[in-house]
Amino acid sequence: MDYEKELELYISYCGSYCHTCVWFTGEIRRVFREALRTFDEYGLGRRLAGIIDADAFRDGLVRLSESGICSGCKAEVKEKPGEDRCKIRQCAHSKGYLLCSECPEFPCNMLKSHPGVVKFGCIENLIEIKEKGVENWVKKQWREYVKSMIR
Repeated sequence: MDYEKELELYISYCGSYCHTCVWFTGEIRRVFREALRTFDEYGLGRRLAGIIDADAFRDGLVRLSESGICSGCKAEVKEKPGEDRCKIRQCAHSKGYLLCSECPEFPCNMLKSHPGVVKFGCIENLIEIKEKGVENWVKKQWREYVKSMIR
């Protein structure tokens, strides 16, 4: 495995790993395709009639089931700050960093207050990459991902 390529392309600035992300792998799309199939097959629209807008709910399932697979955080960088939906990505990219942990302000308030960064332990990931190296960290991510697929 080319660990430098993983660092350059598939480890987000904030410390998540694209290859194990449900948006990048298409798992989210698969889940919603199955939910849509179940919704239609079992007539769930009739069961929800009068409780919620079942047609709007089904439309939401359709949109999510057809959603594109994420191209990866670093592939989505926009050069103009107003065009990039991720302030963390824009900040690190504009400073020329591959990871937020390269910044002297790490971990900044933007990272510490971002719900996704907190939920997925991204700051801890960045600290581990800094301490153990990208190769060891990526190997660990793959081991944990494979274990999660076996359960």
